Amino acid sequence: MPLLETRPLSHHTLLGIWELTEEPDQLLPLLPSHLKIATEVLSKVHHRRQKEWLASRVLAYRLLQHFTNAPLLLQKDDNNRPYFSDHRFHLSITHSPKLAAVIVSDKHEVGIDIELISPKALRVADKFLSKAESEFTGRDETSTCLFWSAKETLYKMYSRRKLTLKENLFIKPAEEANVLLGRVQTENYLKLYRISYETILNHILTYTVDNHSYPLQTNYTSI
Repeated sequence: MPLLETRPLSHHTLLGIWELTEEPDQLLPLLPSHLKIATEVLSKVHHRRQKEWLASRVLAYRLLQHFTNAPLLLQKDDNNRPYFSDHRFHLSITHSPKLAAVIVSDKHEVGIDIELISPKALRVADKFLSKAESEFTGRDETSTCLFWSAKETLYKMYSRRKLTLKENLFIKPAEEANVLLGRVQTENYLKLYRISYETILNHILTYTVDNHSYPLQTNYTSI
């Protein structure tokens, strides 16, 4: 099985990571039997992404089974955010051509992202990094990819439109190892998040669980 890991982050939250080794016809039977329209839906997914799409959903249902055996449907809202038909359960999904990762919680809002470490992050860094963030990451490929992934995780957590990575999402290092502090800020919204990160198979994985409130620190607003 290509399921690399199922990790409990707390009693209420699970993280799963899947290495994409199967073909779509091998993944399709792994979906729950109550998903009668799976083949029809799959036909609407670009053939290059079918494996990612299927693996992430197989993983989502594997994690959900730790909380309930109910035949829930996995859908998307108007902001393209995935959700289960029972809104008690929260999830976030991410995938690349080689890995899929999912986080599921029966209590907290969650966000997750995975990015291949590559020069692409450096090429587009000026589109998503503030001046202060650029000074921290420099021209380091891994650090730039880390901040990009962290901002994508915040974007998924906020899950509303009219949000830009550079103007509304801000990242700074935390004193704790493998943790970043993130801030979502708009004209009428402000919230801080603790973002965990790690490297796996040349990818950066970032995720956050909305289970804490963080006081706004004066030195934080300088980002």
